[in-house]
Amino acid sequence: MPSAQHVETNERWERTAGSDLRSLLDEIPALNIRNLDSLHGRGSMLFAEGEPARGVYILRTGRAAVSISSSEGRIVILHMVQAGDVLGLNAVLRNSTYEATVRTLAPSRVNFIPRAELMGLVENSDAAASAVIKLLGRELAQLKSRARSLLLPQTACARLAQLLLQLTKEAEGERARVIDKVFTHEEVAQMIGSSRETVTRLLASLSRRQIIRITSDSIFIHDRTRMEEIARG
Repeated sequence: MPSAQHVETNERWERTAGSDLRSLLDEIPALNIRNLDSLHGRGSMLFAEGEPARGVYILRTGRAAVSISSSEGRIVILHMVQAGDVLGLNAVLRNSTYEATVRTLAPSRVNFIPRAELMGLVENSDAAASAVIKLLGRELAQLKSRARSLLLPQTACARLAQLLLQLTKEAEGERARVIDKVFTHEEVAQMIGSSRETVTRLLASLSRRQIIRITSDSIFIHDRTRMEEIARG
């Protein structure tokens, strides 16, 4: 009999996984495809930029970051991965290398589908092929949105404000003002294309101006109107 925690995890997965992903996974048992399941702690690397694309990863629970790096070692986080997201799909379809690095930011449960098996599924199932196309479109739309948030705001403060507002959208009600401090200042800097020192200084400034309130485990947006003004640059 499944444990209460297992049932809760499956129910959360059903809420977060999109219909396109569920359509793809529904096709897997029909072809007896081996769906590898694994658990990863915070900081685990699922795959690295430049590695041959060996398959796609599906985040069932947890959170991860997709990042790219320069030859000088500068890292930029392109977007945050939530439960229900598919990783590495574009590289697998092109039979190329992974374009980015993916690391977990929290304990995560991940499924893996090898490239050969995924391509066989796509070639033999119209439903799977349609689902993959829609998932790829969603991935590209997310990257476009992330590029817009990185490039359009003129100041680091505006980019930080946008990020904080975006992170609160994951919750509802009063929790929509609270951001759990699961990210280090270095990780936040990588998300907004800035430095750790700049992030520390900007957060302190926002706190002094009573726009946010910082506690040991969270950031509370006290004045959302002013934060939205800052985000508009």
